[in-house]
Amino acid sequence: MFAIILCSGCGNPRMIDLASTASSCPRCGKSVEHSRAKLHLRSDDQGELRAAMWSLHSTPEFIEGREPKKPTSTDPILKLQRDFERIADPEERLAHVADVLCAPGGHFSKEDVRNVFPETFEDLVKGMLELGIVFEPRAGRYQRI
Repeated sequence: MFAIILCSGCGNPRMIDLASTASSCPRCGKSVEHSRAKLHLRSDDQGELRAAMWSLHSTPEFIEGREPKKPTSTDPILKLQRDFERIADPEERLAHVADVLCAPGGHFSKEDVRNVFPETFEDLVKGMLELGIVFEPRAGRYQRI
């Protein structure tokens, strides 16, 4: 089961996996415990929630009159994507991705990588594991070595 919440840090709508206990906002990095978050929409269909989430930007009544807060710094996803393109060495690229994704809470999930690199996230996670950049201390969670 998945749900849409609003980040308490930047106001950005985002999808969470309710099977997880917590996650970090891909926009501002703020961590949230799922049990404490206000769930706006729930569904087993991620596609349905994605469509609803993208429409939220044009549906202010959904967020009860709240305007999304402006992030205080540049978008961390765009920054990580730009950094990734600038780094020439493939191993260094993967290490940088792992470092940035681990920074907020010490670990990351495949979904975190998918938020930044939707087309190649599986290859990136596989590469980080094969090169010994990260390990999987528990199912679905990766930490920097």
